[in-house]
Amino acid sequence: MMVFFASRCMAQDQTKKDLFAFTITNYIVSVNDSMVIVQVEMPEEPKNILEMKKLGLLKHNFSNAPDDTASIGVGKCQLIKGNYYYFGLHLNEKNNLPKGNDVLYVFTDYPATYKGRIYGLIRNAIYLTHVTENKFYEFGDAALLDENKENSLIDSLVADIKYTATQMLHQNNNQDQIIKGGIFNGKKLFAAMQTITRDYVKLFLDYVIARPKKYAGNNWKVSETMATWMINETPTVAKQ
Repeated sequence: MMVFFASRCMAQDQTKKDLFAFTITNYIVSVNDSMVIVQVEMPEEPKNILEMKKLGLLKHNFSNAPDDTASIGVGKCQLIKGNYYYFGLHLNEKNNLPKGNDVLYVFTDYPATYKGRIYGLIRNAIYLTHVTENKFYEFGDAALLDENKENSLIDSLVADIKYTATQMLHQNNNQDQIIKGGIFNGKKLFAAMQTITRDYVKLFLDYVIARPKKYAGNNWKVSETMATWMINETPTVAKQ
């Protein structure tokens, strides 16, 4: 009944807001067999993204439970302390408990004038990083982007992918292999990565945004994730 109620309420929100994913912290408190309190730490900007009584639905992060795609529970924001938001959730099954980094889905109004690919990644709590693990963007950055700025950011993804491929070739990394299938069929992986363009990265990002389940709630080195996409025959999504 709670899942049905949540679906109805969230569908009403959907008319004016977008669904965003937020990862929960390791602060998880059991109230009883059927209810837990979880915590979300929000960034400084943009402000007032979440508010009291906001409804949320929690699912396992794919990295925590790859075979569990059902919701863990639903509930509302019951307390706000600074940047920490506390949700009281009714569990669907008392033995299926939340874990740190699980993903809470909430409809909210994010102040972005340009809702491009970076906005789509941030909506799903997917953060791409340099080979050094520094993030290319933060939660608030989508509010500052326009198409030109986003293209510049995507160009920096391209540069990181090419740089990583060059370094792997110099190191004679044993992950180099012949790609079988897809756009780069028959090419060696690292050589193909050195030919990556902005358009190829956009195809990759479109796929990640359309199929976010495996990626949501985590940081990913763009070079490694792009390489995996290439090896797996560069799946794409049809544009409507």
